[in-house]
Amino acid sequence: MTSTVAPIRAGARAMLPALAVVPLLRYAVAVHAVADDQPWRTTCPCGQPLWPDAIGPSGRCAGCGRRVGAAPYAVEAAALALIAGLVASGRTGWALAALAWCAAGMVVLFFVDLAVMRLPHRITAVTTAGFLALLAVSGDPRAWLRAVGAGLVLAVFFAVLAVVSRGQLGWGDVAVAVPVAAVLGWHSWSAVYAGTLLGLGAAALAAVILRRTGRLAAGAYLPFGPFLFAAAAAVVVWP
Repeated sequence: MTSTVAPIRAGARAMLPALAVVPLLRYAVAVHAVADDQPWRTTCPCGQPLWPDAIGPSGRCAGCGRRVGAAPYAVEAAALALIAGLVASGRTGWALAALAWCAAGMVVLFFVDLAVMRLPHRITAVTTAGFLALLAVSGDPRAWLRAVGAGLVLAVFFAVLAVVSRGQLGWGDVAVAVPVAAVLGWHSWSAVYAGTLLGLGAAALAAVILRRTGRLAAGAYLPFGPFLFAAAAAVVVWP
């Protein structure tokens, strides 16, 4: 029991400072949750700057009270759930730092895609680069190469799906397949298969249910990113 509890306690101590970055995650969501034809948001519609006037858990502007970005307490709840999962995984050191970095990026992408069906490439790129850099420092070259290989393979697979589906899968989904598959590939190829199938299956099932209940119009699509992120998190955290 001692050998199991010690890594968890060490992980919990290491992850406590992560709570300090939650306002940054909410800020990043508010900046990027805009339509494709719009510039990145830097202020509330009332003119108040997003930072520091709209980064509280309520997500409301301190000037006008309007909500900007993610729903109240949603980013905070997601961050806490991921922190708990990372602590429970027993990872420590650079491995824990790599997963935490990737989790932070996925939180931002999750809420942006949920809001405007958009996965900003610059968030995806920063998430991928940081994760692979920290993973390289962790000192497992075989796991690093497997992570890179998995990212490339899934990106090619999603690119084919994007062409075949004619818009149901976007190029933002293709790009974000790289960090998602890298995280899964770091664990094993079995994790890549499981996470991909779980994400695709959950999205397809949700679309069928929503269309049958009239909550998703014919020809409308669901954001795929949140399903893929949730599936990857479940596979990584699940023992």
